[in-house]
Amino acid sequence: MARLEDALDFKLFERTKLGLTLTDRGATLQRAVASGFGQIGDTIDQLKRDHARGEIVTLSLASGFAALWLLPRYADFRKRFPSINLRLQVMPGRLYGPLEDAELGIRLHGPGSESDPSCLCPEIIVPVCSPNYLAESGPLDAPKSHEGHAYIHLDVTTHSWADFHRATGRSDQGIGEAVHHTDPGLAVQCAMLGQGVVLGWLLAIAAPLNEGKVIPAWDRYIETGCHYVLEYRSSNPSDGTRHVARWLIEQLGEEVERARRLLAPMKAVSRGRIGQSAHKTDARDCPMH
Repeated sequence: MARLEDALDFKLFERTKLGLTLTDRGATLQRAVASGFGQIGDTIDQLKRDHARGEIVTLSLASGFAALWLLPRYADFRKRFPSINLRLQVMPGRLYGPLEDAELGIRLHGPGSESDPSCLCPEIIVPVCSPNYLAESGPLDAPKSHEGHAYIHLDVTTHSWADFHRATGRSDQGIGEAVHHTDPGLAVQCAMLGQGVVLGWLLAIAAPLNEGKVIPAWDRYIETGCHYVLEYRSSNPSDGTRHVARWLIEQLGEEVERARRLLAPMKAVSRGRIGQSAHKTDARDCPMH
């Protein structure tokens, strides 16, 4: 203590007959030291709480994919990665643009992106409906009723029913009842309930297709040549982020492969039929939802 007082060049204690008592300066220093140790303790407690909660990984994705594929598999994800908290950042519309504060994001890339190791799924657009609806109403090109089909429309989309009809060479005349939705996941769920035919993006409808909840309403689908790719915000992602990415690539890859086998007997119509250049590589030139 004497050496500390020598270094500070002032007294910390008064030596009295009753023992040592703090000087005014000593008391001031004691309060500062106590406060510092308190802050250190609070910080350690916070770090312990953060560690117990686990790492938070934010994933930027489309609502349809979140509702129809990811959320039904979240319990399995939690069992495999109990220390990772997945935070979903749902995009209302087009899957392009910066990730901002998300560690991972699904984005649409142009032709040639299928070679990316983080490629998840080709952009394939399939008219789908429930099995009961198809049995009662017939296929898209041969409705059983003269009133035609009930078309479920997405009001926020870059590939409409009119685009689909132009690409496949069908007339859009004779379209029956029209139902409009702004959320892709809700639109597909309405089709699953037998309320009509909807254009489904393979990224979102792979699971319902494999489970038989929806089936193709015709033997044609659109293949745009674009692909959905999993992007990283950082060039040096955390271990938790890598775990999430690896899980998504593996699990979705198996799902998409099964769905593509179901589509194999159908005829693919290329993006070029839509009247857009097949050589552009900007994702914003691809039809998206």
